[in-house]
Amino acid sequence: MGIRSFREAVKRVLGRVFRRRESTDPALPSRAASEIREFAETHAALFERAERLSAKAERLERAGTPSESARNRAERARQEIEAHLVALRASFTASASEGRRAFDREVERRYPTLRVSDGHL
Repeated sequence: MGIRSFREAVKRVLGRVFRRRESTDPALPSRAASEIREFAETHAALFERAERLSAKAERLERAGTPSESARNRAERARQEIEAHLVALRASFTASASEGRRAFDREVERRYPTLRVSDGHL
């Protein structure tokens, strides 16, 4: 077996493995996106607050006057969003057995700065 055919065989096998991990319900990612979008619209003030506090903490650090208090407030606001997303994911996955992966991928796509792990989401 040549190197080229070996690579192609490996790609085929890995493709099958990763396809199995994908949702069998093609509408699931779309439903997750819809749920998250609705959540973001409903809690827009929470997202704006977290963004505003984070920007303030960064601005103070760039100005040479870092504020632990500002960083802590920004972190608490981010954690509050994560807590709400955990609750939303729980309700979403209760209605869809494969929902957790679809939900986590959508959160990572939309909000890459939020931690999506077993410890948080």
